[in-house]
Amino acid sequence: MTISRVSTYGSYLSMLNGINGNSTSLAELQQQFNTGIKSQDLSAYGTQANQLLALKAQYAQRTGYSSAITAATTQVNATETALSSMQKIVSNLLSSANIPAGAGNPTISAVTSSNSGNLGLSVDTTKSVFNAAATYTVSAVPSNSGKIGSYDVTVSDGMGGVSTKTLNLTTIPPDDGQQTFEMTGGPGDGSTIALDINQLKGTGSATFSVGYPDLSAPKALLQGALTQLSSLLNTKAGDRYIFAGSRYDTQPVGDLSATKQVTKMTFKGTLGVAGDTYEMYVGDKRYTYTTTGSETSPSDILNGLASQVNGPNQTAILNGQKPNPPVVASVSGNVMTLTGMDAGYTFTAQSNVYSQPGYNNTESGAATPAAAYTPATNDGQDAIYAQFMTQPAIAADPTAVPPVTGQQQIDQVNLSGASVDVGDVFTITMGNRNTVNVTSDDANPANNISYDKVSGPTTYSYVMTAGDIAAAKADPNGPMNYVANKLAGVINTDPQRSADAVVTANPPLGAQLTLTGTGTQRFATTATVQNNTNQNSFTTNTLDPFQDASSFSTTITSPPSLAVYDTQYTSGAQSTAAFASSTLNVDDSTTATYGVSSNDPAIQNLIIGIKQMLSAVSNPGSYTAMMSTARSTIVQAQGQIRQLDASTVNAQSVLGTAATNHKNAMDDIQNQIANIQNVDPTTVAAQLQAALNQQQGAYTVAGKIASLSLVNFLS
Repeated sequence: MTISRVSTYGSYLSMLNGINGNSTSLAELQQQFNTGIKSQDLSAYGTQANQLLALKAQYAQRTGYSSAITAATTQVNATETALSSMQKIVSNLLSSANIPAGAGNPTISAVTSSNSGNLGLSVDTTKSVFNAAATYTVSAVPSNSGKIGSYDVTVSDGMGGVSTKTLNLTTIPPDDGQQTFEMTGGPGDGSTIALDINQLKGTGSATFSVGYPDLSAPKALLQGALTQLSSLLNTKAGDRYIFAGSRYDTQPVGDLSATKQVTKMTFKGTLGVAGDTYEMYVGDKRYTYTTTGSETSPSDILNGLASQVNGPNQTAILNGQKPNPPVVASVSGNVMTLTGMDAGYTFTAQSNVYSQPGYNNTESGAATPAAAYTPATNDGQDAIYAQFMTQPAIAADPTAVPPVTGQQQIDQVNLSGASVDVGDVFTITMGNRNTVNVTSDDANPANNISYDKVSGPTTYSYVMTAGDIAAAKADPNGPMNYVANKLAGVINTDPQRSADAVVTANPPLGAQLTLTGTGTQRFATTATVQNNTNQNSFTTNTLDPFQDASSFSTTITSPPSLAVYDTQYTSGAQSTAAFASSTLNVDDSTTATYGVSSNDPAIQNLIIGIKQMLSAVSNPGSYTAMMSTARSTIVQAQGQIRQLDASTVNAQSVLGTAATNHKNAMDDIQNQIANIQNVDPTTVAAQLQAALNQQQGAYTVAGKIASLSLVNFLS
């Protein structure tokens, strides 16, 4: 009995140890079934452990390469897409269907005149050659240098282009100078403006506009190209700007269409008198110039204003400070040019002229003094006759009393006024008066009439120029005496005059002009004054972007200098990061270089070429030559962009090949690792089930043994 009991207990302990061992085996099988590999413990692989470690290291290395290649491929693909789009832009710009060979024909508006009674004109479109779309202003002021009755007629385009001629339509034949104006200065330089001035007898102005409708569509296309190019250069791949070099979080380009603002301020009118104040605002800065009377030309006034702009700005620059406002003022003739120092900076420019009050002068009289005749039988009817002077004939004047036979007619004109203004026009008109008898109705004598006919009235005028003002004020008998003597000189130099003119001073405010007939011929006289308070003004016109070629740079910068359109550009700014490309080791022995900078010469050339095309579109007169230059720049950019695209495609190829190689190698490594550590799921499942069954049987037997009692044992 004792030996048997001991044997049973030993068997029980042995069975428990077997259960524990079986549990360990069961756990290993369970892990293999769940993970698909033999063991997480390298010791389980024996001599293959080192090989497994090496394979896993190779796999991890290639996984790193693949991840970097995937990120780089995303950036390279985006770059290639953008470069392809740029090539499409270039193709569109080089197409003659989009950008015409010529500027087309201009359209010309109707002429609008102010003081139309003084200045009347039309534009001869058959002889005119326009080089710019502009609003042209034609102004007439009394000439300082021409003969009496002459006017300086100036044509300005508001963009710096000006042409002036001295014309006199009162001479026979008229000194009209062919009325062809050759424009100099500004975008419209070289334009030929042929005018037909049919009326010129006082200060006046007229305007008309010229446009080029055929260039509207190309201009819109070019502006759209800059907008599209800006969007392409600011492309992001993930969280990186792909054209920013190594400045991944910095937007590389700003407004590609930004130019330096160019504003032209043109002086119009006469020089004026001392005390006139010229006011100019540039931005929020106010500048004023008050004339002293010593100025000899409008440029003196403009230079006085320009020096107030440039002087403080130059001082600020020398002190390392930013000028306010950052503009440069220059003067040529009667035009001031304000140019912004930086592309994209905009400013407002306004101007006013505050002239000294003018003077109101009068001419009256033209009646014949009674004392001139014996007996006193003057006609005194000049005012009545005057209203008919432009008609071929008038009805008989029943109140007219002819002068005493054989006596000369005498008329007097009184001039009065405190002073004179530039542009005042003093006029006396005289015409021979003859009585015409109509006696065609002998049967009815009552129908026979007599009427006076004023034949070929002659107008004598004197226009006050800037040069006359000082002399008139210096006349000891007063300014009206000066004017009267000038008028007398005009009349007395006419060999066909109806009367001789003599001046009697009436200081300080008047003078009398006595007109004595050259014989017994009767004549009609009228006198008028056109007062012209100084009408000086500035016209301000900001040129269209790109219209002035100096408003944008055509210089290609080299690394590390930034292009003007870079968002980090300031004068002299440099950045090696902006030009940086990326280099990636795609495996242990191969590298791929990729990345294009927005500052690349190819991109700069493309942007410059588009701007040159816009400049050509804005300058119709130079369109052909400027467009030819622009096309050459675009063609050069096209070749450069193709090279960039080829390099990018090559990088794509290197990355793609490397990615494929890594994938194939990683697949092979995975197979090798699988051969070492992977298990057959079916076999493991069967082994796991067998182990579970064995474990379950062991637990059953152990349970029965554990349930034995003395009663059961004895039985």
